[in-house]
Amino acid sequence: MKYLLLAGGMLVLAGCANHPLDCAIGLIAWDDCLPGTKGYEVRQQSLKNLSDARAEKTATDDAICQSYGAKPGTDAYVNCRVQRDK
Repeated sequence: MKYLLLAGGMLVLAGCANHPLDCAIGLIAWDDCLPGTKGYEVRQQSLKNLSDARAEKTATDDAICQSYGAKPGTDAYVNCRVQRDK
């Protein structure tokens, strides 16, 4: 029993050094998952979704500010965009 606990403890400590299992099954999308792993794919998709959401918000904010009559590059437009970001 003592050897089983020791072996289990060593496995736990070895798992702390790296996370290849997490990356392989995509359980957690760590920043350093290697290309070709499920974790890497999940991380890339998450980053793409975030980028798409930001681009959509930017386009929406731009359209709203221009609908108020503010032209890009003017103080009114900048103030509108600052207020939208808050």
